[in-house]
Order: sequence, then C-alpha cells, then structure tokens
Amino acid sequence: MVGDSTQPATQAGSGIEPPVEPRIRRALGLLERFAPAIGARWATELWCTPPDVDASLRMPPGVPPSEPVEAYWSGHRVAGEAWGQGPTVYLVHGWGGCRAHLGVFVKPLVQAGHRVIAFDLPAHNDSDTGALAPGRTHLVECTEAVTAFVRTHGPARAVVAHSLGAKAAALALTRGADIERLVFLAPMGDFDYYLDLFAERHGFGPRIRDGLHRRLAKRIEMPLHETDLGVIGSTLAAATPLLVIHDPDDPDAPYRYSQELLGVWPGMELVTTRGLGRLAHYRILRHRAAINAGVEFIGAAR
Repeated sequence: MVGDSTQPATQAGSGIEPPVEPRIRRALGLLERFAPAIGARWATELWCTPPDVDASLRMPPGVPPSEPVEAYWSGHRVAGEAWGQGPTVYLVHGWGGCRAHLGVFVKPLVQAGHRVIAFDLPAHNDSDTGALAPGRTHLVECTEAVTAFVRTHGPARAVVAHSLGAKAAALALTRGADIERLVFLAPMGDFDYYLDLFAERHGFGPRIRDGLHRRLAKRIEMPLHETDLGVIGSTLAAATPLLVIHDPDDPDAPYRYSQELLGVWPGMELVTTRGLGRLAHYRILRHRAAINAGVEFIGAAR
C-alpha cells in the first residue's frame, strides 16, 4: 500500500517492500480484461497481506530491559512490551513494521517519567492474526488492537504512531479510546491515493480497482474515505492535540496530505524534516530532530 505514483509501477515507493512478481502483474492484467470479479477477490487478499519488510526486529541500542505485556480483542492476542512507570505512551508501528521500529522513543520518554508500551499490530510478528486468514489483517483490526491496549493498560498520555499506525490511532480515538494527544510520523494519506497506487503497482485497471474498493469497504464495515485523517480531524467532537512530523522527500506517504491536514485538524502542528531522501518514510523513525520534537510535544510526566 505504499509508493510514489509518479514512478513506474515496479519501482514505486522507497523500495523497502519487495517488488510485485511479474507473473502476478500479468495474471491480474488478464483478469482485469476477462474476469474482474475474480481479480478483485484476489486483489483484496493481496491488499490485506502485510509485506515482509527488510528490517530488524530488535530494539535499538540503549533501550532498557522490558516486561512483556499483552491485550486481547475478540479473543485475538496482541503482544507487546513495556518500560518505566508513569502516564502511558503507546508506540504504534506501520504496515509491515514491528514494535521495534519506534524503539528510539523508549529511552527519552521513560526518562521524562512515562510508562512506554510498544506492541505488534495483528498479523505482524508476535501478535495473532484476527478474523482473516493467517498472515492477513486490515486497518480496522489494527484499530481494534490500539483500542484494546488503551482499554487494558490505561489511558494514553499520548500515542506515537507511524504510517498506517497513525490511521489506526486516529480511528481508535473516534471509537472512544482515551487518548490525550497524538504524534504522527509520516502518516498515510487518503485511501484513494493508495488504491490507485496499488492498482498501478499490481498491473490492473479500473474494473478490479472498483471491485477492490467495494470489497474493502465491506470488509472493514465502513466507507473507505471515513478512514482519511482529514475526514477524522474535521469530525472530532473535541480537539485532540496532534503533532505531525513528515519529510517532503517521503515517496511512501505524500507530504502534501500532512500539509492539507493543517486546515482541518483543530490545533494541529506540523514539523517538517529535510533531506531524508528516498528512504525518508523509515529514516524519520531514527531522525534525532523528529524524535526530539515528538518527546517535547508529549512533555514531561505531570
């Protein structure tokens, strides 16, 4: 679900995700012409399968020892770990990621007097798959995981979230999760953008794309556009402080969506990093200025 639509489909995005196999593109191209309904079913399963991102599952150096924690939603286990004592800050990774991706936030937040909890989203690493086939999940299940952790381990002083994790945290807020403030790093843009990009990357056209759209809306049981951060921000019952940290070089989550969010999310702040290059979507998670901005926005424990 990532990429830059100005580039060839086989080269879209940062290149972290493995390229789509040519045989899959050829098959979906044929199904677009002759059997789009079958193609849409297949595309839906591909969409709901997190990629194997080439990244370490280990916490970065300097992170202190943790204690294991967990939460459950509809009988499905979500695995995590915790550090420190105090008001709780939750770390939520992105699509295909892992809890270690936000590990650089652990030490400074613990030093600021917080309890920090990081967990793996459904069908990622140590957490269970949800209601779908093994190894598959979707945004609303990820939202359920965020909600379950906040419900189980206490109100969130803040949630720090990356990419798809930002959408999951925002949706959890609309569904009653007790979250005081939010820090989003390179949050996902609008759903339509990713549908277009997914179609381009996988070699199919509007017939399968339209079927994919309908099937995804049915699967998550809500209109896709209602998951867009701009829609969520414009319909919040009460303003929730939000800091967005984003780099214009990011090919996986367009910076323009964060700029547009400024006008619709009450009280939002935008911090722009510079020069992180083609891997900006992931480099921002280790960028000292981004980390400092997020920790300062959350503040010391009261």
